[in-house]
Amino acid sequence: MSRIITLTTDFGLADEYVGVMKGVILSRAPAATIVDMSHGVGKQDIRQAALLIRSAYMFFPDQTIHLVVVDPGVGSSRRLILLQANSHLFLAPDNGVLGLLLEPENFQAAYEVQCEQYYLMPVSDTFHGRDILAPVAAQLATGLDPTAVGPAIAPQSLVRLKAAAIKIDRQKGVITGEITGMDHFGNLQTNIAASCLKSLIGEEKATARINVTGETITGIQGAYTHKAPGEIMAIVGSRGFLEIAVSQGNAAKFLDAGVGDLVMVGLHRV
Repeated sequence: MSRIITLTTDFGLADEYVGVMKGVILSRAPAATIVDMSHGVGKQDIRQAALLIRSAYMFFPDQTIHLVVVDPGVGSSRRLILLQANSHLFLAPDNGVLGLLLEPENFQAAYEVQCEQYYLMPVSDTFHGRDILAPVAAQLATGLDPTAVGPAIAPQSLVRLKAAAIKIDRQKGVITGEITGMDHFGNLQTNIAASCLKSLIGEEKATARINVTGETITGIQGAYTHKAPGEIMAIVGSRGFLEIAVSQGNAAKFLDAGVGDLVMVGLHRV
């Protein structure tokens, strides 16, 4: 028996780090299927990685093992953990990178990784992804029971990531959120979910007015082609959240906008 292992890191692909982790996994679990989720997470950007893994894991089969290595505290006293949530397994440092997966309805169990018999020795102080997490992922893929990796951890002791909050003023008909990230194309991702938009404006997306960094955008489009090349637009992205985009362009550069900038959505009344 073997399973799927996904990899999410901030390593990029210029160095050998990703390839070496795959080599460690395949040397111990040659039948494993390895999927590169992303190696383009911003350097040490725990929040970006947390948003990415929360948005992507559910598209994989139950019991997939997700290995997340965005670890600015490598070599410190921070813990390495195995999280069971929503019938998936997640291996990562306990630094908040799994902090958006701790909802009570999804949480099943968590364990501190303390199983030196599976580590690649000697363990480097700077590459626990290779020497600890990759071999443990391989053991899990070949049938190791999650309870065997180490002692159980109470969920309240895990490091949580404070999600950017949105504010909904129903009297004024305004949602206030913020930019939480951007993708490879420069599309600006927000924390305003499609469900929030629907609760405020219903199905009449054309009546929405979006303000970001002084720019006003009217209407929420159904596709990128609904605007001419170079035009700014709002659209609900594949993650189910409002995004700001430029047709065949880069919204981040167009607006000189980035993470933390406010986004306001209101109703356009004429």
